[in-house]
Amino acid sequence: MTKVSVIIPDYNQSVFVKDAIHSVLNQRCKADEIIVVDDGSTDDSREVVGQFGDRVRYIWQENQGLAGARNTGLQASSGELIGLLDADDEWMPEYLETMVRLAEGNPDASVFYCMAQCMDIQGKDLPQLVGGPPVAPHELYHRMLRQNFIIPSTVLFRKKPIVEAGAFDANLRSCEDWDLWLRLLPGRKLIGAPQRLVRYRVHGSSLSTNVQGMHDATKRVVEKHFGLEQGDIASWSPEKRRAYGGMYRYQVITYVQRQDNWKAAEGPFYKALQMDPSLAGDLSFFYELALGGQPVGYRDKGELPGFEHHAENLERLVHIICTRADITPMRKMLLGTCYFALGLASYNLSERPRSRGYFARALANRPELIRDGRLSGNFLKSFLGRDALKNIERFWRSAL
Repeated sequence: MTKVSVIIPDYNQSVFVKDAIHSVLNQRCKADEIIVVDDGSTDDSREVVGQFGDRVRYIWQENQGLAGARNTGLQASSGELIGLLDADDEWMPEYLETMVRLAEGNPDASVFYCMAQCMDIQGKDLPQLVGGPPVAPHELYHRMLRQNFIIPSTVLFRKKPIVEAGAFDANLRSCEDWDLWLRLLPGRKLIGAPQRLVRYRVHGSSLSTNVQGMHDATKRVVEKHFGLEQGDIASWSPEKRRAYGGMYRYQVITYVQRQDNWKAAEGPFYKALQMDPSLAGDLSFFYELALGGQPVGYRDKGELPGFEHHAENLERLVHIICTRADITPMRKMLLGTCYFALGLASYNLSERPRSRGYFARALANRPELIRDGRLSGNFLKSFLGRDALKNIERFWRSAL
């Protein structure tokens, strides 16, 4: 089989890195080498990794960030295939077997990724899946311009094309993976697997909890690839407009999700629509906002405290933005998508009467949504019961 090297960057993650290493050693398909790059840790990472003896190669360096640590591991590796695993995440036993088989079956592809199951700081599985589902290779660049949904710990890649592309940009302290995928695309093929094969840990010390830092990092990546945000937007390329729209889309979501700051979200919401008007119909965008501050790991699952608060704020946000002269023509699209998302969220919370009202308002603004099975199907199912037909008739009489 193809030789596989695994790179585990570690910065003060001694409490987790032991489990990460065990998850690699317990693979059904064994890795040829495991390299832990200690990126200047001040905890007992050296001692923890040392417990594994010669089964793990340990490299210590002054702190350079994730990109620098991964590059060090890449330079030290001897495998044709490289697996990335963050020190606080874990691979499921079938990960390597599945991903190596995927790589060997697609010799023309450079990068392979899958989905991940969220877990909490104690290692208990959480309801949410992240990192997918996979996107068709010919659509991936278009999707990646708007958002980076690939979790690094799910990635297996061929070493040669990554080195040829310049590996990870060590000047970036975060979003270095997104930058690399954008450099590879659209010329290189990235292929996703539909399985959840990785356990992704959600905890407060994660880099992704630094909202302003992530905003700054996404801006640096977009500027690197498409230039500064200046000049007449109408003269920009479609790719630049989509990338900047995605950047502001991300800012809106994080302001709401991480800080419950709907006021701060107004500016980037307006800019996102200016840059990329197609966001007015982006259901996933509005659905994220409908979930409000529901924590990562639980989003779209279980209870959603304060849903009425999120729903009212989302409606208010859309109505405020619709007062802008250049956004007013999108009003019907924005309201329809907003109510569609609120209908799905309330339906998933088993609040069926509320979901019916939202679905009806979505159809009033965007009648074409009747062809979307997610709306029409859930709308009809919300009436199910012994008196389903009577309920439907009663509802439409009251709506007319």
